[in-house]
Amino acid sequence: QQHNTTTTTTTMTRPSPLALTLLLCVQVAFGFIPGNKIGARPSNNSRHALQMAPKFNKSTQKWEITDATDTEGAYGPVGSLIRQGPVPFFKRVTDADLYEQMVLKYMANDKCGRAEAQGNMDAYLANPSDWAYQKNAEKNGAAKYDYANANTDPGQLVLTGTWAVFVTSLLGRVIYIFVTEKM
Repeated sequence: QQHNTTTTTTTMTRPSPLALTLLLCVQVAFGFIPGNKIGARPSNNSRHALQMAPKFNKSTQKWEITDATDTEGAYGPVGSLIRQGPVPFFKRVTDADLYEQMVLKYMANDKCGRAEAQGNMDAYLANPSDWAYQKNAEKNGAAKYDYANANTDPGQLVLTGTWAVFVTSLLGRVIYIFVTEKM
């Protein structure tokens, strides 16, 4: 008796680089925009801000959340990367507790919401001199800069993401060719 066995080979097709680039751009553009833009209470509501202000715990020497609303409007580390670049992103990833303390202290002192505090601390970490200059200008009557929503325009995010993928791909290709020709 003869057994006839057949082998089935499954080949997986890889998605095209263009499709991956577009998917990445769409995710960046829409995935990390703060969710509190539509239908949220404004963060300048002073009575609400006073009620939700974090408190300093003298025994632990740390700022603490006093209400669940203290975390409303928060965005993740990628939000920091989008708004102010790699410096606040890496600071947030490598020293999350210090970052959290900075945000809570800013919330308590300026009586603002979390998104505004995070935006300001990201701007401070990215460039303390420019941030201090802007804050001083605001005290002297200049318009208040919205750090919470800085650099979050979806069209600009798509453009930035596309350029980042293009430049990274080009640099990667140049490095690959340089390394392989040396061998």
